[in-house]
Amino acid sequence: MEKKGLAAWIERLDGGEGVVLTSILTELNELTSSDETSANQLAEVILKDASLTTQILKVANTVHFNPTGSPITTVSRSILTIGFNTIKNICITIKVLETILQGKPSTRLFEIMADAIHAATQARNICVKMSADGKEEVFVATLLLHLAEMLVLSSGEPEVAELYEHYETCETDRDRDRAAEKVLGVSFKRLGIALVKNWRLGSVLQESLQPSSKMSRKADAVLIGEEVSQASKKGWDSAEMKALIKKISAFTNSGIKDVENLVREGANEAAEVAANYGSDVLVAMIPATRSVEAKNDQNKEEIGLLQPDPALQLQILQELTSMMMEGVDMNSLFQAILEGLHRGVGLERVCLAIFDKGRESLSAKYVLGEGTETWREKFKFNFVKSRSGFLFQLFSKGKPAWVGGGSDKELTAALTPDYIAVTGVREFMIAPIKANKKLVGFLYADLGESKRPLSETYFSGFKHFSAQINMSLAVIANKG
Repeated sequence: MEKKGLAAWIERLDGGEGVVLTSILTELNELTSSDETSANQLAEVILKDASLTTQILKVANTVHFNPTGSPITTVSRSILTIGFNTIKNICITIKVLETILQGKPSTRLFEIMADAIHAATQARNICVKMSADGKEEVFVATLLLHLAEMLVLSSGEPEVAELYEHYETCETDRDRDRAAEKVLGVSFKRLGIALVKNWRLGSVLQESLQPSSKMSRKADAVLIGEEVSQASKKGWDSAEMKALIKKISAFTNSGIKDVENLVREGANEAAEVAANYGSDVLVAMIPATRSVEAKNDQNKEEIGLLQPDPALQLQILQELTSMMMEGVDMNSLFQAILEGLHRGVGLERVCLAIFDKGRESLSAKYVLGEGTETWREKFKFNFVKSRSGFLFQLFSKGKPAWVGGGSDKELTAALTPDYIAVTGVREFMIAPIKANKKLVGFLYADLGESKRPLSETYFSGFKHFSAQINMSLAVIANKG
């Protein structure tokens, strides 16, 4: 007999898809929009997940976010165009959908997800005077309000079938909570509160699950958003919705007519969100006031070994030129260049190392790819000002090199064990980076994850992007 109760279910969910979901939720929630570095870190989180990268680019190129129709080919540009907070929301929505709706989800799971997207959109929209960070917090808390039920129903555990039998006589969340208490030995509400605490999913979500007479404005918005998603099912002109419109009017200090337009447009926006993720079922379950169709992507990116993509390389190089002309900050340009090397050229691990203030050592400033998680701490090398020194030779040659292959035999011979100790490979590509004539650092790339050999195709792409970074620095130096 399966174990019942709170502790047993926490243990089960900790060992299943729940822990995969919460790891990326925690990683995303720990990022703040307080500086440019966080935008770079957000890009790194997204680019570690091939399906997430594909979905973000797909959403970024929709008419809603990209009305000009100019192709957006990099995650870095997507963050700049759409905004840090919105991209975080999109990432969280994608990962929740991916986790909950995998396999053959039940009608109830679709219903919960449709309600969650609708409620989250409405909750965010009524926070008219709140900061961008506050709106994001409200959106995520509302989206995850029924996380416990979603995870249990998608867990595949044997009790789920019995739970669905009880659901046949359940009409409200309270009824379903009672059914969960009977079958699982714990209500969804208690399980949800425990998950929020264990997985540190935020105070707003915890407060929303434990409503009181002294609620914060954020938690109030969460619960109002939830009410809208439920009342809308009874009709936009129902008595429940009319009462709720008055409540929102007081909450937002807006007129009744403005609030009516706000919530109806919120339903359309929620349907658009569901459509962007390609689910006709979710779209149909959201009471939009205009027709919305799911945008199914028949050519989803296959997850596997990275391969050179010449067309994508060209698109990203063109996008980099546009970013440079628009005066985009250097952090975003650097991140986009690394993304071009990674996704376009197909290089698995890429890094931009920068000189310290004393110009005595160089360390990783920007990294991308599996296996680079510790490089910001470990990827650090002294600059030995000697003709036999590896970096001295690299900077003296002043051009990209293919170490361990090609014709760069002298540089290969100068390679010391300290490089191999950090990267684990003897074959890689490296290029000096300059701002006009002043040395800034070097660009590094390899196939260190799969340990495949490099080729002329990779080296050609690497040279294009190293030239781009030097050109970008020269333009910025001349402007200064």
